[in-house]
Amino acid sequence: MIHKIWMALFIIGIAYSFFTGRVADVNQAIIQGAAAAVTLVFSLAGILIFWTGILQVANQAKMLDLLAFLLRPVTKLLYPNLRKDHEAMKYLTTNMISNLLGLSSVATGAGIKAIQALQETNPDKKQPSFEMYTLLVVNTAGLALIPTTIITLRSTFNAINPTDVYAPIILTASISLVIGLAIHSVWSRIKRVKSSGDGATGCDRGTD
Repeated sequence: MIHKIWMALFIIGIAYSFFTGRVADVNQAIIQGAAAAVTLVFSLAGILIFWTGILQVANQAKMLDLLAFLLRPVTKLLYPNLRKDHEAMKYLTTNMISNLLGLSSVATGAGIKAIQALQETNPDKKQPSFEMYTLLVVNTAGLALIPTTIITLRSTFNAINPTDVYAPIILTASISLVIGLAIHSVWSRIKRVKSSGDGATGCDRGTD
């Protein structure tokens, strides 16, 4: 549906330029937009490659294992029914670290692998488990200690201070995360959502 809306807007814009004699302006805008798009892609690709490389180095140096250990209280709070040796746990931790670094593209891959691993122990294969919903809420909130993408975008478009949105981003993301998890917790109890923690129910979470 959305592609039809964009196509309609594009056609209307082109038709309007013909009727108003502003075809040259449209052509100029297309050229400038294409150039800006290429610049933006290279800017984002550079920062993405950099942080992805840092993650790979950290993984080879066993730093991710250390971070996983340090984040264990957080993952235990978010996914109380999952054992620490559950296959999904390493992907959930990588997803969390990537999000905290503002690397949503990297987090997506880890999130997909986490969902696949959670599905393996999901008692109800036709419905998402409690942990899957939790992962969705965490990723949607987008809490990032280093909002890499936003800062890069603002820097690319010559913002005077690209980092001045840091505090509002942290505040709004934190509020979204807390409210999202609260609603998710209540709703999961009402609907008795199953857990991927080896057959435990959503109402049983918090037990070891």
